[in-house]
Amino acid sequence: MRYRFFNNRIIGILLSVFAFSPFIKLSSQVRFSRPDTTADYRSYRYFDECTAAISRLKALASYADPVWEDTISLDTLRLHRHLPEHLVEAARTCLSTLNVDTLPLKGFHEYAEALLVANRDTDVERMYQRLADSIKGDSAHNTLMIMIQVYGSAIPIRSEKMKQLYELGLSRLPADSVAKALLLRASMAEIFSRSGNHIEVANLIEEILDITDTLSDKYRDRRLEMLGKGIFNVAMRAMTEEASDSLAVSTTAFRNYIARVWKSLVGYEAGTEIGPYGVTAPEPPGHFYYSNTDSQGVPNAIQATQPSFIFEKGKVTIIHFLQGGCHSAYRTAGNMGRKNGPVGGGCWQEIHKTKKILEQYPNINLVVVSRTFGTIGDAPPLEPQQEADTLAQYFLGFHGLRGIHVVYKSDFIRLAKYDNRKIDIESEVQKAFQFGEINIAVGTIMIDELGQIFHFPFSTGTSEAAADAKLKIVMNRQVNRVKN
Repeated sequence: MRYRFFNNRIIGILLSVFAFSPFIKLSSQVRFSRPDTTADYRSYRYFDECTAAISRLKALASYADPVWEDTISLDTLRLHRHLPEHLVEAARTCLSTLNVDTLPLKGFHEYAEALLVANRDTDVERMYQRLADSIKGDSAHNTLMIMIQVYGSAIPIRSEKMKQLYELGLSRLPADSVAKALLLRASMAEIFSRSGNHIEVANLIEEILDITDTLSDKYRDRRLEMLGKGIFNVAMRAMTEEASDSLAVSTTAFRNYIARVWKSLVGYEAGTEIGPYGVTAPEPPGHFYYSNTDSQGVPNAIQATQPSFIFEKGKVTIIHFLQGGCHSAYRTAGNMGRKNGPVGGGCWQEIHKTKKILEQYPNINLVVVSRTFGTIGDAPPLEPQQEADTLAQYFLGFHGLRGIHVVYKSDFIRLAKYDNRKIDIESEVQKAFQFGEINIAVGTIMIDELGQIFHFPFSTGTSEAAADAKLKIVMNRQVNRVKN
């Protein structure tokens, strides 16, 4: 009864409202429409707004690319392609009021990077000429080096302009400017390495070694030593003629070549600094073992003790370290998905590269090495055996990697004073693959038919060309050619 009375009162109120509706001013209903969010780049007032817009449009262009570069070989041609026309036009519109003749000298390189997106190369040259005229002495060489980097980072890469500045820099160097001559060549080699010009990289490294081989002790100082260490890392990605010839003989000869390069660049005999080239690789310890080398391609558990056939004697082997589920190898995510682009050493990149190698060289052995962390992704806590089984299904099953899978059960401690958080203890795998200051329990290690390491730690990114070249040389050794 009370419920009916309440409803009757509501109805009465509504009728009263409609009865007096002529005296109530009601606004007409307006159909909702989304506002126009098209960016008006011509209205942007500040340079920072334009650079932010350019960065955003570059990211959107990469998201729209139908090919995800984290599962393919490094596309060095991408640096030679032109940017999408809508991006160039947006940059040109946004920067239309930028007068390079009135810009302050400070920040010239940031302006140049943006102007090259808009294809205003002539303006950049005029701006840089003004900068060069204003700087004298040692600063001029440093400025020229930055100019080369700006042109080398542009898309498409401005190779001819780089070479012009490089020749100009060499022509202006005094005869005793050894460090600057080396740094100039190393900078060019680094850019050519990213852009896929591996012949130029090898030629520049050979020029650098020709210079350092003739240096007397009076030129050797701390600065040159540090510079030499930096150049050494670039040199390891360059398969010079001498490097190729030595590796074709043996991995020991290849290590001797690398040791010579180190001494030439740094000035003293190499120790553990050059890594484990030529060292016999240890067999990775583990607690769980799996195999999918049969024709079915399904991972099967092996006995709980370490099998004696992890490394098959007399055959080339790849050790591939993969973290559980690649959970720490995520890509930066944006509003439209993960960020696209080449990243050397990425988890999925390395997996796909290894599969390609096994397709090209079916007789190569593969050993996948993982460790347990207590869970995978967003899964609830797992027992070590469960986690190991899941990892084997993921890497040998889902990804289809063909070989032996070794899983190490990680030990850990709990910090009671800090919310009982779990801290993983260094595993025996990490200790086994520690060589001086270098730990290679990551990425991909290549081992020759004698068990000696000839490549580490990645086979993708800027390391891909060197990895491919080394592998081809080792597989072409007479002893391996017969087996393949």
